[in-house]
Amino acid sequence: MSKNAPPWDQPKPDLVHIVLPPYEVPELIVMGGVVVENRGRAAAQNVKIVLEYDGATPEMIRHLQVISEVEHILLAGGEQRSFATIRVRQLNAGQRLVIYFSGPDRVQPRVKVTHYEG
Repeated sequence: MSKNAPPWDQPKPDLVHIVLPPYEVPELIVMGGVVVENRGRAAAQNVKIVLEYDGATPEMIRHLQVISEVEHILLAGGEQRSFATIRVRQLNAGQRLVIYFSGPDRVQPRVKVTHYEG
């Protein structure tokens, strides 16, 4: 792609997240997950992934595990909290993260994925 191509023709990242259906171990725990992937043609910089339970409910993340070859960091929240914020410096085209979490019931957290250049 030429550097002189118009802005609408430049490769761009396309971040997609898929919330996996929960799996329940009866009367013990419920496990869920989120897959975040870049389906675009360019790297996404400064990716922020937020998992958050509604503040009106006492739901908490009991366990959190990120599976990926991509370098990431847990910025805030996590286990024993109602939210988790994960940061990825760069998610290249075709790369993904799988985030597994567990909680007390089938309530799924809200998921928000953003990125910015710079």
